[in-house]
Amino acid sequence: MYVVSIIFALLAGLLISMHGVVNSGGSKVIGLPAMLAWFPIIQAVPALLYILFRQPAIGLGQSLVQGFKWYVISGVLGITIVTVLTLSISKIGALSAFVIVVLGQVIGAALADQFGLFGTPIKPVNTMRIVSIFIIMIGVGLLLKSEPAKTEVKIDHTSSSSHGLKHSS
Repeated sequence: MYVVSIIFALLAGLLISMHGVVNSGGSKVIGLPAMLAWFPIIQAVPALLYILFRQPAIGLGQSLVQGFKWYVISGVLGITIVTVLTLSISKIGALSAFVIVVLGQVIGAALADQFGLFGTPIKPVNTMRIVSIFIIMIGVGLLLKSEPAKTEVKIDHTSSSSHGLKHSS
């Protein structure tokens, strides 16, 4: 089951990257607010059908009451993640955005493990985990450094050379 879990985690990572790219592309066509409004509805339909046909062990009503704080936290986190990731991809590209996302996930997961956040089992951060995080940080830095420099075109109203355009790096 360990290997299957690793494969599932890799698949989730691949799907997350495609989800972000699709959201970025879709938001250019229909706008970010429309993407943010419609995709959770599409997500909710299969889940709602599932819980209607296979009721939670505590019952549908109790799952709504007892789960409310979790739904709110998850919803706020989800909308924030999708919004900032969609905006990031459109500005810095998918690879840069997702490498930074992975770094953020690793740091967040280390904190969750260290402190047992939201009921996760406590797994104290050790030297090897800290070294691993620093190696990932170095990789992120190298990838960002490898990005080609953006060239801005500025209009120079004081000069007639190059039709008033100046290139800067």
